Amino acid sequence: MLRERHDFRPALRLGRTVSAIVCGAFCLGISRCARGAAGQTNQANQASVQKDYDDLQARAQQLADAKDFQGAAAIYEQLLRTTPDSPQVLNNLGAAYAHLEKYSLAQKTYERALRVEPHSFPVLLNLGLAYFKSGNAQAAITPLAEAVEQKPDDFQARTLLGMSYFSAKQYGLASGQFEKLVAAQPDNSTLPYLLAESYLWSNQEEKMLTYFQQVLERSPDSATMHMLVGEANDGLDRTSDAIREFETAAKLAPEQPDVHFGLGYLYWKQHDYDHATTEFQREIQLGGSVAKSEAYLGDIALKRQRDNQARALLKQALRLFPDVRIAHYDLGVLASQEGQYADAVAELKQAIRLDPKEADAHFRLAQVYRKQGKSELAAAELKTVSEIQQRKEEHLYKELSGTAPATNP
Repeated sequence: MLRERHDFRPALRLGRTVSAIVCGAFCLGISRCARGAAGQTNQANQASVQKDYDDLQARAQQLADAKDFQGAAAIYEQLLRTTPDSPQVLNNLGAAYAHLEKYSLAQKTYERALRVEPHSFPVLLNLGLAYFKSGNAQAAITPLAEAVEQKPDDFQARTLLGMSYFSAKQYGLASGQFEKLVAAQPDNSTLPYLLAESYLWSNQEEKMLTYFQQVLERSPDSATMHMLVGEANDGLDRTSDAIREFETAAKLAPEQPDVHFGLGYLYWKQHDYDHATTEFQREIQLGGSVAKSEAYLGDIALKRQRDNQARALLKQALRLFPDVRIAHYDLGVLASQEGQYADAVAELKQAIRLDPKEADAHFRLAQVYRKQGKSELAAAELKTVSEIQQRKEEHLYKELSGTAPATNP
């Protein structure tokens, strides 16, 4: 499968889409504090105190509008000394902190606001967004789910919830959110890409193909759509169909990032190394997935027994990006062939770290352990290989029959 088993990671549209959706989403000044919020004093000076309080709020809003969030935060902090339990001031202060990328302070401030007003939609939305932007998508899910429950038709809340599910690797739940968004906004041009990625990562390739064949009928010249359909076909082991989609994408957008890498990978998968080499070299020329293209060129060189060339390409790939699985695996193979067993173990362990569900690195590592005389470690790796193969057989059996085979007691 393009995106899991062989280091294929297209330049996701998600990052650009998210930035467009969440840009300016922190709600500074969402509501003006009610009259009397400055607190009760004697009647003689109550009006004067309230005017000063309102003036400070207006000044904080002006500073926020001018993107002086440091100044706005200072005023909101001052206002809190007068009204420490104002959910509006707490929300606005949290938003100012968030704009300053002080996400921990923002989160604590939003949570303080929710203790005063537990189900405030704007505070829930801002809290979820602060968690999301700080990289804690899992924590963002709870407030965003409550926000969506309150306002099911709110585009921003549901999109952020879908993105949080996606970032937390809960791809099936993400696809459910994006399905609702696509149904609500069928003319939105970015949502289909979000839905496609969710289908792909949740292994719903058949479902994705059904939907995106319809999309392609409306947009037959979309190179990105052809690439996504190609990825789905590859996930279903329909390599010829996947190649046809990527070839179409390459004709429509010959300079699009990852199109030549994807096509090269598919040729590589079919052992068509001449065509694969051409595509990987083209990807490098365009400055796209350079590290992975270098790694696959190194793998082709290794298969052609050009060890020195392979080593140079594989090491160059890892200098550019240290987490290319096939580069670590192939360097482990080279080191093992040369009797450099300690280096082989280190590289193969890196390959296993990047994808522990693939049996090849475990098997190679078992062979190296045997050569080192470490029979117990070798046996443990071979046991892992057997377990991986059994799980794959059970998965295949389920796909074919809908049930798992009985196991011996």
